[in-house]
Amino acid sequence: MNSSIKYLLGIDGGGTKTEFLLTDLNGKEIGRLFFGASNPVSTGIENTYNILNEGIKEICKGLNPSEISVYAGIAGAKSGDNQTLINAFLSELGFASYRCGSDVDLAIEVALKGENGTAVIMGTGIVAYARCGEKLHRTGGRGYMIDKGGSGFHFGSDALNSAFEFIDGRGGSEIILKFVEKKLGKSLEASVGEIYGGGTAFVASFALAVFEAFGLGDVAASQIIDRNAYEAAKIINGARKFLNNNDNKIVVCGGLCKQKEILYPYLTKYIEGDFSLEFLEEPMVNGAVSLAGRMFIC
Repeated sequence: MNSSIKYLLGIDGGGTKTEFLLTDLNGKEIGRLFFGASNPVSTGIENTYNILNEGIKEICKGLNPSEISVYAGIAGAKSGDNQTLINAFLSELGFASYRCGSDVDLAIEVALKGENGTAVIMGTGIVAYARCGEKLHRTGGRGYMIDKGGSGFHFGSDALNSAFEFIDGRGGSEIILKFVEKKLGKSLEASVGEIYGGGTAFVASFALAVFEAFGLGDVAASQIIDRNAYEAAKIINGARKFLNNNDNKIVVCGGLCKQKEILYPYLTKYIEGDFSLEFLEEPMVNGAVSLAGRMFIC
């Protein structure tokens, strides 16, 4: 154990936001900050550096970095050389210990707590990890151009598509259109450039329009939820093939957990076999703090 360490810093970096949580060794919160997206795949590695630098500088102000253990779980970190690059960046900041992993590591830490089962992240993107002992198997998580549904991006994209379909006379939903334009503060027709320029996180932010429309009984919204639940269940079912038959635990994490009451019956319709399904609302950054503590204790 490194006796000089007095603080734990956990970082949860996703495609929509980045959360920083600083605690003492007993888990008492000292500071919590939120910044923008830091996924290097979608926003670029320089943006990741900038977000990390700004957040770390602010939350650690007045503290000696040699007394801090840091774990950064960054979406997209394990793509290409990103993990190596982010670790190199952290190495220059003088921390007692540091490590960069992915947001999946945080989900597994918080969701499964060392047990076998399936941890599913439904945030801006979607990925499932099956844990069997020390073995992990990933299903999905290849990004919005490859994965076909179940993520915040796909819900948001479907919302925008439905809104444009209504404008074009191709079907779609007038109710979804109204919620989309309410968020934009202007007409959808005048916002195409803004939508394309906003990136995946901006598109994902329109997912809420689907759930708002569903609350009003909108048929198109129900169809969008059903389609995305089907695609999410395909990912979950695929991951579970790498588990033993009695490893039935499925835990869903991420921003879409806020819609658990709506999503639960749709997902259970398509998930195969015996299972227990839980939506975890505990912040993923808690997993980062836990891993930061585990690094210097082990």
